[in-house]
Amino acid sequence: MAFVDRKKMFEAARSQVRDAYASRDSLLIQSVSALNELNKASNLMFERLREWYSIHFPEMNVLDSDKYCLLVEAIDKENVDVSKIAQIVGGGKAADVASKVRSSMGISFTFKDLAAVKCLASHILELKKLRLELENYQAGVAREVCPNLCHLLEPTLAARIVAQAGGLMRLATLPASTVQVLGAEKALFKHLRSNAKPPKHGVIFNHPAICNAPKKQRGKLARALATKISTAAKADAFSKRFIAEKLKADFEKRVNEIQRAKSGRNSNKRF
Repeated sequence: MAFVDRKKMFEAARSQVRDAYASRDSLLIQSVSALNELNKASNLMFERLREWYSIHFPEMNVLDSDKYCLLVEAIDKENVDVSKIAQIVGGGKAADVASKVRSSMGISFTFKDLAAVKCLASHILELKKLRLELENYQAGVAREVCPNLCHLLEPTLAARIVAQAGGLMRLATLPASTVQVLGAEKALFKHLRSNAKPPKHGVIFNHPAICNAPKKQRGKLARALATKISTAAKADAFSKRFIAEKLKADFEKRVNEIQRAKSGRNSNKRF
């Protein structure tokens, strides 16, 4: 009898594990983690490339990582091709870059040295392509899993919030006050342990309405957006009804109210 009960418990546990893996939001969470790790790896590799290539051409001051990698692949100190450089940085800057190449104080690399550096630059560009592919995949899964959230926010931010919460179902059960500070756990714990100020926002700071707003308005905007996110998540998880258009219109209305209230106070101060 005990053996039968034990077998039933194992079957129930396996069934729960299968159901958890079958959930599409688990794929969304994995894609978010993959993109985060890919960005870290790409940034580290690009920093290494800049340090390495600066031994050969320290004067190259190009901030855009894609253009920098393309220039590493295109530039040949022994035979400077201005037309190739112009295709990357534009005709106006090409002559300046070519002039710096010819008068560079960097040491000369051997063929093998250059091949190694160019190989690294090529792989960094490949990582950029991989990131775009993963972002497109993530956006497609996000629209499938949480269409209301994607319409209210945008697929990338919606995916990050779902991942930060640990899944759509858990996000749907969180209060709006918790949704507001998702991703700011360190600051929240610091506030609880000491007299530090509580965080006003977490991941949702990346929404344009919040990150582009004056600092004093961000708390109110974050609260308003967190409330709409909580409602959208419940609709995606339970009712499956598309209500995002009304949620987005209500949020935009609230944004305008907060902005008008701020501008009204500023105008009263002038008089």
